[in-house]
Order: sequence, then structure tokens, then C-alpha cells
Amino acid sequence: MISELDSLPKNEMLKILAVVILSDGYLCNKEAKYLKLSTCESADCQHVFFSFLCKKIFLKDTKRYVIHIKRKNGSVERYLQSNLFSKEAVCALLELNPTYLTTSKSLSGEEFLKLDQPDISFLLNSNEQIKLFALRTWFDFDGSISPFFKLKRKTDIKNGRRYTYYQVQFECEIRIAETNPALVAQLNQLFMGLGFDGIIKKKNNWSGIDGICISKIKDVKRFVRLGPITDVKISKKSNRFEGIPKKNVCIAVKKILDDSSILKSRYFKGEREALLYKKKMDLILLNTVKRV
Repeated sequence: MISELDSLPKNEMLKILAVVILSDGYLCNKEAKYLKLSTCESADCQHVFFSFLCKKIFLKDTKRYVIHIKRKNGSVERYLQSNLFSKEAVCALLELNPTYLTTSKSLSGEEFLKLDQPDISFLLNSNEQIKLFALRTWFDFDGSISPFFKLKRKTDIKNGRRYTYYQVQFECEIRIAETNPALVAQLNQLFMGLGFDGIIKKKNNWSGIDGICISKIKDVKRFVRLGPITDVKISKKSNRFEGIPKKNVCIAVKKILDDSSILKSRYFKGEREALLYKKKMDLILLNTVKRV
């Protein structure tokens, strides 16, 4: 997947690197000037991507470390960290965007929002190819895909009588997790500029925002054909797909949507019948993902 970016000019690659830093990275503009990417140990492919961009743009190699963090319960977690020590890189990224700090634990939400906020106008003013690369990179680092068959209880009133029935429907939510209001607003513009119908998700946190997602089938169909940039695996936050490459789930969703023999919506008179059908379809979905 990374080879897709190989022919881009350096100034366009820089925009993709900016997305990496805005999502899972860190920019230090103090006495020591460097870029940092820190992830779980299994996300080695994302560090390869980060190193690829840094080498192509700035002709410098990153330094990679394994970080050990001891938890209160005595367990030790291992993380991968890559650093690029480069004043040139820091200055180049700050010319694109005034800050890469998307939240602050040391300030209240109200205090933080009075500071300069991230600005991705450099992406909104780019061509469609760069916008798509940027969106796929965000999905790679901060995104999730959740396909499922949903059971819905429905009620209709005909001739004064109430009728209850059930629907099993295939749905899929593709989300980018982000809490910064300014960044989410511009991410929504990025989605809309590419023809996707983005929905801003709410949450009870410092900003009241949990991210942005697409769920309309027409948008899901288009997005899963693109998928993430790297072979990053789904984290342990997922009960169903932990350890499976995110791109495999995208391919499986595409197969489900393209398979005319799989009904994407079916109605039932009784709940038990609908539940049995849902379990059957859940198994088909899981097996499709595992066979990719």
C-alpha cells in the first residue's frame, strides 16, 4: 500500500506526514526538535510507514525503540516508538499547520480551546488524490470499522390495529476517533468534499465529541474499496476482530455487500425466528473476515 505514495512530490507527502502526527504522533518544538510516533507493539507497519515518509521527505532515518511500561498491577506493556530528530521536519510541518496539539491534560477544555487549534486547510485545498490518501491515513491510525447484522423491532398500525415485526439488517460504521472540535469540523469538511456523508458523534467528554463516522451503505461501499494505507491490525478493544488486519475487515465488508446471495435486510413475524437468522448471519460475517 505504501508504494501508492512513492510517486508523490515531497510537498504532498509532507501533508500525509502531518496527518500521522495529528492522529497518533507528537511534534516537539522545544530545545530538542523532533517528531515522535508511539503505538502498540503490533503496529510495526505504521512505523515502517512513518519512516518511509521521513526518509522520502527529509532524507533522514528515524530511530526506533521498544518502550516498557510497568502498570500498577505489575504487568508490563510494550510499545513501539519512532523518533525523527530534525529541526527541518518540525519547521516544515509548522508551516502547514500552527499546532499539532489536539488536546491537553494540563488545561481545562475551556482553557485549551482559547489556544491556537489545529488547522487542516492544507488538506481541504488539496486535490482529490491527496484528500483520499489523508483520509485513509487517518483511518489507519485513528479509525475503526464495525460491520454487524442488527436486529430491529418494528411496529406498524393498519386499520387501527398495531402490528409488531422484526428486521435483521446489515450495517457498518466507519469511524475516525477525534475529540478536538476544530479538527472534527474540518474533518467533516474533508469527508463532504470527497462526497461522503459524515456524521459527528457525541460523547460525554471534555469536548462533547467522540469523532466522525460514515454509515450510509453507498459511502461504506466506496470506502472499503480504498481501505487503510498499512496492514495495521485491529486492537484488543474489539471483541470480534482483535489481531485481524483492518484491511481484511474492509475486504470482507466489500464481499458481503457485493454478494447478491446474502440478503442485506430481511423481515420476520417472530422475534425467535429473527434471532436465529441474525446468529446465522453473524457467523457468515465472522467467517468471511477470517477467510480473507
